[in-house]
Amino acid sequence: NVVTVSAGAPSLNFNWQQLVRVLGNTAFELAGVGAQEAADELGVELIYTGPTENTAEGQVALINSLIAQKVDAIMLSANDATALTPSLKRAMQRGISVVTWDQDAEAAARSLHIASATNELIALGPVKIASELTDGGGDVGIVSGPANSTTQNEWVDEMIRLTTEDPAYDGLNVVEVVYGDERSDKAYNEALGLVNKYPDLEAIVAYTSVGIAAASQMVQDQDLIGKVKVTGLGFPNEMVDHVLSGATPAFAIWNMQDVGYTTVYATHGLVNGDITGAPGEAISAGRMGDVQIGDNNVAVMGELFVYDETNVEAAADLINSVGK
Repeated sequence: NVVTVSAGAPSLNFNWQQLVRVLGNTAFELAGVGAQEAADELGVELIYTGPTENTAEGQVALINSLIAQKVDAIMLSANDATALTPSLKRAMQRGISVVTWDQDAEAAARSLHIASATNELIALGPVKIASELTDGGGDVGIVSGPANSTTQNEWVDEMIRLTTEDPAYDGLNVVEVVYGDERSDKAYNEALGLVNKYPDLEAIVAYTSVGIAAASQMVQDQDLIGKVKVTGLGFPNEMVDHVLSGATPAFAIWNMQDVGYTTVYATHGLVNGDITGAPGEAISAGRMGDVQIGDNNVAVMGELFVYDETNVEAAADLINSVGK
């Protein structure tokens, strides 16, 4: 998607573009909501557009067009870091500030990257919730996606490391990892297998939005609410019923609205010359406070956002409204 930001104040005269990988994706549209919020606070005009297909060719064509338009900044969620490098480098050579967010480009082709979270923080969110739900300890099963998913395997490995090496979480005993292959029926059956195989199972952690919903439904169907608690990574609009039923008392996910918001503030700092994107600097990011820039010019948003019965319905309403 491309979000055009042009400043309302004549003295600034900015023309910024925010590109995401494809139009029609709810996560990116939520980032657009956050970007609009920041734009309103900074007094800039925001225009949201982008490619209709998730291809590098579509993004490259947009970047080349923006270079020709002599925009001041490009904010990009990259769908192919390598393929975009020549165009992004050309943009930087023309004096255009390039900030990536969500999915990075090659470091030499941007000034700064706003990361939703690290693999460690993604793994940690559900672990902290599981520890709270089990009063610090108990048997826990993990539902992941495909067995060959590099990213999800990294999350699972980090959870196992936390529960074996970190004294804060070593009360959690991971009994088994099962794989739902991002299919609701398979994830349901794998979760059912866990509760049948391990009668003392207290929690299921699902590092997949498909798996957390399927495991929650299984707990409801098997009348296990209160006995086996489900948590993990999920989206509010898919989890309202499961949270309100008690099957999933809480879950976590990175907050794309905050990512979009912070990206606009970071771009504002770059264009104004307040920051260069170098490690050790801090982005002054409105309601997000100061966001530190670390190694490789990457600023990490922080821990995942937790949803429970107090906030899941409002979040779901927002997502559904964006989807329309």
